[in-house]
Amino acid sequence: RAPVLSVLCALFVWLAIWLGVLTVATPAQHVLWLALALLPILIVAWPVWRDRKGGYAWCGFLSLGSLAQGITVTWTGAAHTYAGAIEIFLSILLFATASSVLRARRR
Repeated sequence: RAPVLSVLCALFVWLAIWLGVLTVATPAQHVLWLALALLPILIVAWPVWRDRKGGYAWCGFLSLGSLAQGITVTWTGAAHTYAGAIEIFLSILLFATASSVLRARRR
């Protein structure tokens, strides 16, 4: 569970930095974006922390949403291409680590 938690933590920190500091928006928009991006990570992190099988499965769904957001940001915003690329990398890494943990648990 440690690799999955570390990737979840890295994704959490990256989204907090990107959406909370690096984007230009009003304070209300920052709060809304942070809540919408970080709350699902916290919800998924709890069952992973407790080493529940369902938590790892939900990491797959969370990684798909994060991947979609990263691709959208990369393709549409020339100023934030790096941010989308980092999110794409972290979402693929989250999917891979969660899948490997589920495969290892099945053995």
